Amino acid sequence: MRPAENIEKLIKKLRFKPSAQARQRMLTNVMQALDNHEKQKSADLQPNIWRIVMKTKIIKFTVAAVIIIAMVLSIILLDKSVTPAYGIEQTIEAFKKVNAVYVEQIFREKGILLNIKMWARRGSHGKFFFGDFRRESGNNGDTTVVNESENRTYFYNPSAKTVRIYERLNVTIGNFLDEDYFLHLQQEMENVELEYGKDKITGKEVVILKYKVPIPSEYDKSVSKSEVITFDLETKLPIRWTSWDNSDFKGEPYSEWTLIEYNPKLSEDFFKFEIPEDANVIKEPSK
Repeated sequence: MRPAENIEKLIKKLRFKPSAQARQRMLTNVMQALDNHEKQKSADLQPNIWRIVMKTKIIKFTVAAVIIIAMVLSIILLDKSVTPAYGIEQTIEAFKKVNAVYVEQIFREKGILLNIKMWARRGSHGKFFFGDFRRESGNNGDTTVVNESENRTYFYNPSAKTVRIYERLNVTIGNFLDEDYFLHLQQEMENVELEYGKDKITGKEVVILKYKVPIPSEYDKSVSKSEVITFDLETKLPIRWTSWDNSDFKGEPYSEWTLIEYNPKLSEDFFKFEIPEDANVIKEPSK
């Protein structure tokens, strides 16, 4: 082969879509090399095609170009056709960069459908479980605010014009957004299914995790619930979470997190509750 600078110049001139003339020249050169090979066949030895093809300078560069183009195209096609692998470990790692979250939830209880908005901020202990939390109901305006620095929980009922104050943190968004949840889920989930595709709502590439988990029951150890979590394949973070109180994914789910957004901008006083002037304040006894 010629010096490295010649190869470098060749590579710089390459394009993924060569002109018709360039393709024709490549084809002509390769076919000429193969024709020369046929003329030089030995009666007693199997010919070394590669050695014959590589005898002339122009064919060396032509073959090098063909090989490089083939390699690049194969890499591009492979990248687009092979489904990226997903593992819960990736979600656990991604959650380390999440400090706040916004969630929209549909909750069904005794035939009543509740539309809920929730905000949560990672607590001083490093977890969302019992950190700053705010929940607003779109049905009746009920508002719950948990303030970690005050160690207080406020329940505001606008229809009754009452505010109940607890000197403790007794409401939380739960541990779903903490890595411990997924570590535990790895051990508990059964009948696991993974499905890759494009999300119909967001248009993002997603992976859908379907599974069943046992429900603690002192009477029936076989009771389980079914859940589906949709993960953004790029960020590895959940964008929806649906849960049924049966093991067959049947009927309306009792809880749906229809939207999950990460690291929303929240003001410092977002989790401070201002008691309305006309509200009746009820201080609950500490336990």
